[in-house]
Amino acid sequence: SSAASDVYKRQVLYFGLRLKQLWRILRRLGVVVSLLFAAFMFLAIYVLIKTSYSWIMPAAVILCLLCYHNERKDKDFLSQQVKRPTLLLMAEYILIGLPFVVIECIRSHYAAAAAVMTTAVLLPKLKTIKMKSVPVPLPFLYKGGLEYIRMFRMYGWLYLLLLIVTVIGAKHANIRIGKVALIVWGIVQTMSFASVPQRQELTFYLNYSAFQRHLVLSSVWNAVITAVPFVGIILSFSFCGDNMLFAVSVISGSILYLCNMGMVRHMSFSSASLAVYQLIVLIPLFFFTCFIPLLLVPFVLINVLCCIFLKDNLKNIWN
Repeated sequence: SSAASDVYKRQVLYFGLRLKQLWRILRRLGVVVSLLFAAFMFLAIYVLIKTSYSWIMPAAVILCLLCYHNERKDKDFLSQQVKRPTLLLMAEYILIGLPFVVIECIRSHYAAAAAVMTTAVLLPKLKTIKMKSVPVPLPFLYKGGLEYIRMFRMYGWLYLLLLIVTVIGAKHANIRIGKVALIVWGIVQTMSFASVPQRQELTFYLNYSAFQRHLVLSSVWNAVITAVPFVGIILSFSFCGDNMLFAVSVISGSILYLCNMGMVRHMSFSSASLAVYQLIVLIPLFFFTCFIPLLLVPFVLINVLCCIFLKDNLKNIWN
C-alpha cells in the first residue's frame, strides 16, 4: 500500500507541474492569443465530431498522440526521476484521449474508442523515432535565402504527398482535390518566414531596395516553380477558363502572401504574434483571393503599406 500511495503522490505532483506549465504558457501568450487558440482548438474538435466519416476523429487523435509522444523532450528526465515513467505517460495519454473515447462510445463506434484507448496504453512503450533530413540539391526549385530551403527540406514530403493526391483526384475526375492541395501548399510554403529574425541579418543587403528586390524575385520564383506541377495536372485533366483564372489567382496570392510574411516578420515581436496575424488576416485573405481575384487589389495595398512601414521602421539600419 505504501508503494501504491507513493505512485499516487508522484502522479499528483507530475500533473500539478503540467498544469503549472500550461498556466505559464498561457500567461506568456496573453489573454487574446490564448482565447484565439482555445477557439481554434474547439472549432477543430467540433469539425472532427461533426464529420460524416467515422474514422477521421480517431485517426486524428491517434496521430496527435503519436506526434506528441515522439516530440516530447522529458522522457529521459522522467526515466531518471521515476521508477516506472510509463505509468505516468500512460495516465496522461489516457486523460487526453478519454473525452474522444467517450464521444465515440456515445456514437456507438466502439472499435474506434478501443483503438484510441489501446494507443494511449501502448504508446509509452514505443521508442522515439528520430527523423533525418537528407539534403537534396535542387537549385531550380527554390531561390533566395536559407529560409525557403529549410522549409522545403522540412515539408518536401508534404509537397510530394499533395502532388500524389492531386494526380489521384484528377484521374477520378475530381479537380477540386488538386485545387485544395494547391491552396494548402500556398499556406505551407509561408512557414519559411514563420520565425522572427534578428535585425542584424538585414545588414547583408546593401540597402532597403536590395532587400525588397531579393524578397520579391525569390518569392515569385518559388511560388511559380512549386505551383507549376499542380497547375499542369489540373489543366491537363480539365482545361477551361475558370481553372486558368483560379491558377493565376492562387499563384498571385502565394507571391503576395510570401512577400507579406517576409516583411511583417521583421516588424513582429514574437512568433506567436506572427502566427495570430496569419490566422486572422493572411490565411483568410489568401483563401478568398483564390476564388475572388478582385481581392488581389486589397492584398497588394496591404503589401504596399507594409513596405512603407517597414522602410520607416528599418531606416536606422542602413544609415
